[in-house]
Amino acid sequence: MRYCSLASSSKGNASIVYTDDTKILIDAGISIAELEMKLEALSISPRDISAILITHEHGDHIKSVGAMNRKYGTPIYCHIGAYDSLITKLGRVRPNTIYTFTDRLFSVGDMVIEGYKLPHDVPFCCGFNIYHNARKISFATDLGHITEEIIAKFYDSRMVILESNHDEGMLMANPKYSYPLKQRIKGDHGHLSNIVCAKVISRLAVNNVKQMVLAHLSEENNTPELCYNTVTDYLRSVGVEPEENIKIFVAHPYNMSPIFHISS
Repeated sequence: MRYCSLASSSKGNASIVYTDDTKILIDAGISIAELEMKLEALSISPRDISAILITHEHGDHIKSVGAMNRKYGTPIYCHIGAYDSLITKLGRVRPNTIYTFTDRLFSVGDMVIEGYKLPHDVPFCCGFNIYHNARKISFATDLGHITEEIIAKFYDSRMVILESNHDEGMLMANPKYSYPLKQRIKGDHGHLSNIVCAKVISRLAVNNVKQMVLAHLSEENNTPELCYNTVTDYLRSVGVEPEENIKIFVAHPYNMSPIFHISS
């Protein structure tokens, strides 16, 4: 199983998890032209995408979902709790190509997927555990706070892709953002800060997680350097050595990440 972040920011999000037989996009929040270009760089045809898993309905996650479905017939999967609010935002889609799932495990090709609710300001936002040959990766962005139940979902994952959206100091000092918007971002149904992300990682480092990808960074209220330094400084302060006990990678807003090979 392999993972690649295609884009990760408040302006557009898309990732791919794939094996030789199954190719799954997690969100498609960039233009279809950019998505096609990045898939080509991975030597993957858009026609070979097995499914698009949708986390939630915001435009930076679904921009080209409808277009992929219309052009290539790509199946769309969303949690049943998100269906009603999502379907009106996709435009015309091919009949019988939208599938809903619940909290139970389901399969796409040779992968098994578990969806679970994340606290965000939409009717339903979904995180995912994806399994292949007893290996698991976890994906959770767009969540305003984190619970013990969610953290436990990440235990024993070979890789966790987790939101590290903003630096609280930068956010509160940003003159472009209104006070209500700042409170929304900081709120229980907004986005995770760097320091909250760091505290979660400190828990995961002692629960068999070896690789983190920090994702969905705000371009206005964060930088990759600040994100990385905040997380690694905190980890060292609690006795976790970054890159030794757990590896940290910060996903770029626009550029593709390296290909991560998820091995045993």
